[in-house]
Amino acid sequence: MTYDLSDGTEKLRRRATLPGAFGYDLAAASFRRARAAGLAPIDLLPAALPTSWMVNSKATSRVFRAWLSSPLIGHFEALLAQLPVGSDAFEEAGDDVRGAVAVAVEALSIDGHGVAALSKVLALLIPETVPLMDDSAVHRLTGRVAAPETDGSPTAGAEHFLPMLDAFHRIVLEHEAALIGLAREHQGAPLDAAQVMDRVLWYDAYGHRHFETDPQLQSTTSTS
Repeated sequence: MTYDLSDGTEKLRRRATLPGAFGYDLAAASFRRARAAGLAPIDLLPAALPTSWMVNSKATSRVFRAWLSSPLIGHFEALLAQLPVGSDAFEEAGDDVRGAVAVAVEALSIDGHGVAALSKVLALLIPETVPLMDDSAVHRLTGRVAAPETDGSPTAGAEHFLPMLDAFHRIVLEHEAALIGLAREHQGAPLDAAQVMDRVLWYDAYGHRHFETDPQLQSTTSTS
C-alpha cells in the first residue's frame, strides 16, 4: 500500500507536546544508546516494562512479573534475539526466524493482552523494527481489526504481529529517504526512519483525535 506523509513535521511536533510521548521517545533513545554501549536488549527489559506505561500500555505489573519470570522470560529472550533489527533485515528474514518470532509472541500474549502491550515494550528495545500496535494502527495498515472507538481497549492478538510488521516495513522502505529527512528536522528526540513512520502512523490513525477534542492541546499546538 502507499502512504501519504504530508505534514509529517507538524505531526511529529504535535505528538511531542504530549508529556508521555515526549518522555517515551527520550527513553527509547536512551535504550538505543545502552544497546550501542553493549547492553543486550534482554538486560534492558525490566526498565522498559514500566516505561511502556508512558504510551498508555494496559499491561499490569502482574503481567510484567510474569514476563520477567520463568518460563516467559525465556520466550522474551528468544523474541529479542530473533527479531531482525531494521527494515532491510526484517524483509530478508526467513521462515525459520518468522516462525520463532510468532511462537514467542503467542506465548507472551497473556491475560488478555496482545500485540498492543507487547509492542509498547519492544518499540523501546528494538525501535528500528517494532512500531506501536494499538488497534487503530493495525486497522490503518492491515484492516484486520475493526477501527476502535477509543484507544483504551486494544483487541489485536498475536496473529496480527507479523502482518503488521510486513505492512509497516514495506512503507518504511518505500519512504525511507523522506522519513530520514523528517527525523533530521525533528527537535523533540532522536528518531530513526522507522520511529518517524510509527509516530506519523499513530497521529493519522488515532492521535489527531487528542488535538481535536482537548482545548488545552489545541492552544499549545497552534501554529499561528
